[in-house]
Formats: sequence, structure tokens, C-alpha cells
Amino acid sequence: MKAITVTEPNKMEMLEVEKPEITSPDQVLVKIHATGICGSDVHVYHGSNPYAVYPRVIGHEAAGEIEAVGANVTDLKPGDGVVFEPITYCGTCYACRSGHHNVCRDLKVLGCIVDGTFREYAVVPRSQVYKFDKEKLTYVEAATCEPYTIGAQATWRGNVKPGDVVLVHGAGPIGLIVADVAKSKGATVIVSEPNENRLAMAKDFGADYSINPVKEDLDAFIDKLTDHEGVNVIFEAAGVPALMAHAVEQLSPAGCLVAMTFGKEPIPVNFKELNAKELTILGTRHQYQKFPETIENLPGRLDRVHKLVTHVFPASEYKKAFETLEDKNSGAGKVILTFDS
Repeated sequence: MKAITVTEPNKMEMLEVEKPEITSPDQVLVKIHATGICGSDVHVYHGSNPYAVYPRVIGHEAAGEIEAVGANVTDLKPGDGVVFEPITYCGTCYACRSGHHNVCRDLKVLGCIVDGTFREYAVVPRSQVYKFDKEKLTYVEAATCEPYTIGAQATWRGNVKPGDVVLVHGAGPIGLIVADVAKSKGATVIVSEPNENRLAMAKDFGADYSINPVKEDLDAFIDKLTDHEGVNVIFEAAGVPALMAHAVEQLSPAGCLVAMTFGKEPIPVNFKELNAKELTILGTRHQYQKFPETIENLPGRLDRVHKLVTHVFPASEYKKAFETLEDKNSGAGKVILTFDS
């Protein structure tokens, strides 16, 4: 079978490898039909993901169909559509015991620490796939399920409530998804993004206000909108460390910052401001138990999903797909690879 592999940083090839086989009664064999390219895949490709182990088949946003099941798997059958949960965890460490399996001390992530979904077939534990209705979602549509779980997790971490004023920094796919989920929870949503192509998409994803911070004074806008109180929740999904440092000034008292990106260097925080306002700063990573609700809600979001997925390439054109995603002028949102040939 074919597998797109990063053999070392900045070197990616499509290799011919052996098709995997079920070796445990609790495993399933999945024929992968569609798999999205995430920003983290780009980071693994370029060697900037600190957790990546090489060589590595990348990818973790995937949908496919069951081809075979182990002897203990009785609730799935060949032909069923499934999406992948990209993480496995020990279940016994402190994080797992306290309901944070997504930051397990022995966390293994598809496409980073173990081989991912940029391949024609994968064998995974039954617990790592969720069934979806193929009459409601195509494989390409279903491949956006995992990114939407990230939005569900982040807004849960930020405790977004009806009436909250939310600021989302960044209108890439994850920023747009966060805006969409926050709006569905009853928030007023501001999206800040300097790329006009991406900013134009924000209104379709629930943004009440779309701001280009290069052309407009974002702080002045927030002051006017909130009568100088500040926004209640900020999601930093742009990957700009300075935005996180500045967030303590933009937040209202009792506000919350959800840091969705990794900074290469430590980021200074004004603790005088943080304590005076009693702010909360939260990390967010992957998701925990967000697949069932996301699979249920995704068919009602297909108008946005179709806008989010801007490019679909056959897997053989993976190089063109990555070039398109990395080109800031391409208009790319979510880029999907398909293994349908």
C-alpha cells in the first residue's frame, strides 16, 4: 500500500509499504478514504514539532471504512464509516484519572509519535475509531470531524457561555472552527486576522465582527464594543506569542485566555494585570470525549464544512497539496487528501 512518510525533516516521500494486518482481537482494519492536512503535519514535515519521531507517516484527521474487525469487536462491521481519534493514553496516570486523558503522561499521537493516516490502510484499537452515518456525511466531510473536536475542546476549556464576548485571533481552519462553535454557544464573536482572504471567511463561521488588526485598531474596537470592559474569552489561534502577552490587557475582569498555540520561547505575562482582574490562563491540547457530540452536530454544519474545505487532492498530489496549504495567497482553508484510486 502507499504511505506518505516524512523520512527526516523537510523530506517527504510516498513509499510502498506492507498493508497492516489485525494482530489483536480488539483491533480494526480501516481503509482510509480522506485525510486532512493539519498545521501540525506541516510542523512535523519541517522539523518544528518538538514531539515528532522520524521516520513518520503523518496525518491524523481521517475518515474511512471498516474492512475487517478483530474477534472481540462486535459493534462494527465491514463497510461502516468511521473517523479516527488520533490519541491513545494509559488510563492510569494522574491526568487520566482526573479526566484529562488528552494530556496523559504516555500520550501517543497519530502522525507524530506513531504512524498516522496518510496511508491507504491502518490498524488501530477499536477504541480509537467512531462510527458515523455515511448517509449524512461523505468521507471528505467526515474528515473535518477531528478539527471540529478541537473547537469543542477549546470552547469547553474557555467555558464559553451565552452572552460572552469572544475574541478569536487567527482565521485559519482552527480559528474559524472555534468561532463557529463559540457562536453556536451563544457568544458574540470577534475574529482578528490580517490575511484578507481568510478574514472574508469569518462571517460564514459566526463572526459578528471581522477585524484586520493591521488596518484597524483592535483595542479601540474592543473598548467601544464592550464599553471599556474588555472581552470575556480570548482564543489565540494565530501562533503569535505577542498576542498572548497582550491578552491580559484586552480581557475583562474574570476573563479567560485559551492558548491554542505553542511558543518557541517563554512568553512574559503581566501578573499585576492578571491578579488585579483575576484572569484565567488555560492550555488546550487535542480533545477528550468530544467525538460523539461532534459527529452528532457535524451534519448540521455542512454549509460551513463546505466553505472550510477549499481544496481536495488525490494523495498522489501530496506535494501540490502541501504547497497550496502553505501558500498564504492560495485561499486555502482545509486541504484534504483522498485515497480513492
